[in-house]
Amino acid sequence: MKKTLLITVLMLLGLVSSAQKQSENGFTDIITPDTTLNKFMMYWLRKPYKLGGNTEKGIDCSQFNKRLYMDVYGSNLENVCYKQWNQTTRVKQDSLITGDLVFFRSKSSPSGWHCGVFIGYTYFIHAANKYEGVKISSLNEPRYMKSIRGFGRLK
Repeated sequence: MKKTLLITVLMLLGLVSSAQKQSENGFTDIITPDTTLNKFMMYWLRKPYKLGGNTEKGIDCSQFNKRLYMDVYGSNLENVCYKQWNQTTRVKQDSLITGDLVFFRSKSSPSGWHCGVFIGYTYFIHAANKYEGVKISSLNEPRYMKSIRGFGRLK
């Protein structure tokens, strides 16, 4: 019941593209078995993006990762993407598990980095940009496929 409700809410909020709604297994892979993570995601979805921000009023991608890791896993991440990259061991895309970090090259970021947290199947949650805020995206979206830098698991 909770899984169906969360899927319905996410679809109604338009947080996942129509292509993702049509996933081969009915979009259910986006739901993690981790209820703490699910509660965290539901709270943060659609919160605004703000470069350098670290609160509900505005948060950037690396601060979002940092907050998620502290609140959900009780682990401390560094403040910026490239330092989070250095905190992780590289993993292959086909070995990703919930909670792994995803890293991208970004032309729009002053640092040249973007990051998020893998939540299952092809999905990750991240503070996307000032237009979209915190959202769920797929690694299969063309804009992310072409800019993947790599994947990491906290050491």
